[in-house]
Amino acid sequence: MLRAQGVEAGVLSPKEEWFHIIQNVHNHIFTFIRNEQDEFVLDLSEGKLAYEFGVDTEKLKGMRAEDILRQYGIESIMPYYQLAFAGQTIEYELAFGERYFSSVLTPICRNGIVTEIIGSATEITEYKQMKQQMQEAEELYRSLVEDTLVGVYIAYVDEPGFVYVNPRLGDIFGYSQEELVKMTASDLVIEEERDIVRTHQERRINGDRSNIHYQFRGLCKNGNRIDVEVLQKTSTYKQKPAVIGIVQDITERKQAEELVRKSELLSVIGQMAAGVAHEIRNPLTSLKGFVQLLRAHSGGKDEYYRIMLSELDRIEFIISEFLVLAKPQVVFQRKREMQPLLEQIVMIADTHAIMYNVQILTSYADNLPAIVCEENQLKQVFLNLLKNAVEAMPNGGVVTVSASVEDGMMLIAFTDQGCGIAEEQLLKLGEPFFTTKPNGTGLGLMVSYKIIANHGGTISVCSKEETGTTFEIRLPVR
Repeated sequence: MLRAQGVEAGVLSPKEEWFHIIQNVHNHIFTFIRNEQDEFVLDLSEGKLAYEFGVDTEKLKGMRAEDILRQYGIESIMPYYQLAFAGQTIEYELAFGERYFSSVLTPICRNGIVTEIIGSATEITEYKQMKQQMQEAEELYRSLVEDTLVGVYIAYVDEPGFVYVNPRLGDIFGYSQEELVKMTASDLVIEEERDIVRTHQERRINGDRSNIHYQFRGLCKNGNRIDVEVLQKTSTYKQKPAVIGIVQDITERKQAEELVRKSELLSVIGQMAAGVAHEIRNPLTSLKGFVQLLRAHSGGKDEYYRIMLSELDRIEFIISEFLVLAKPQVVFQRKREMQPLLEQIVMIADTHAIMYNVQILTSYADNLPAIVCEENQLKQVFLNLLKNAVEAMPNGGVVTVSASVEDGMMLIAFTDQGCGIAEEQLLKLGEPFFTTKPNGTGLGLMVSYKIIANHGGTISVCSKEETGTTFEIRLPVR
């Protein structure tokens, strides 16, 4: 009370006022002085932190630094004091229990000799806790953004490039993060659909802040095209209006949707085919019989009857294809070796290939397993695909037939060097009456899709214009 009254009355000497101040600071202020034995001993220890830890200055005064540090179990920081005693200003952090402190040791020199060390300690526990929380938040961010299965990017509203991309976005398009941040969104879109991206960019520039969801065909570094889905949301990044985008590769999903659509189409056509085909076949048989009868008495008009019979044969062929579609699930399945079956098909197609100046090469993996199948139906599919491959090269070339096992599936591929199939046409393959041949019906491939589906397999197509086409059949190895 006397001290407080003295302060209020302003009767303390300057030295007393200074001592009163350091007693009441929230830090710990301490000094070590060099004694006659050339040792640094404690001379002063004040401040609220010292009182909080019960530091008794009178008992500690005159003790060596190493003895005091050892008494409090913090002798590990003695090397910092040794550096300070040698003349260096030292800053260090100390963990004491669950609390953290930051300390500074400042040497005082006289005539080139360190005579005193002034030290201060400040509690930084709250700062450390905040830093830990920030680190945890950063780790959470990395797990959510850096390691996520979707692509993430940030772009400024009024600038075309990216300011941030996560590794997954690079994986989707085949670029590194460093490459992507030097590119624009349009660089990742096929030329025919770049207007889609530009339209949404203009919406943002014009102030549209709503969430935007759209799809486009993406262009990868290796030239592959993929289906991409984007969800955009406006935000702020470094105090500037920005767009945060989530990007997904939905190529497999689109392919699955297309397979479902074709499967449903095949199912509907199959249900209709039997009734329609039988209804047509009966009158067709009568028509064909009467045309043959009239041809016998054509009186020099045989050519007309030949054309009519040819067209009737074509109609009959189409009806037969429809009936295949209407057949139930595969029956009479037996284990069959694929290599002998494929060799039979190649032998049958070889004569047809010679007419087109086409060479058929084969490549079979060793020890191909047998698969459970309906042999004649698979022969029909293989012959159809091989015949298509040959006819895709009117000027000659090479067709390769290969068979191997991949991921527990028998993989059979037919590769030609023909003119290829345009991308927009690839999506229509397997649909009724869609064909790239002048006189085709499209039903042969449609029947092939159904047969393979009934065997639990799939048909996929990879084609590049002016390079060629590969049809891949995958059948389960059971």
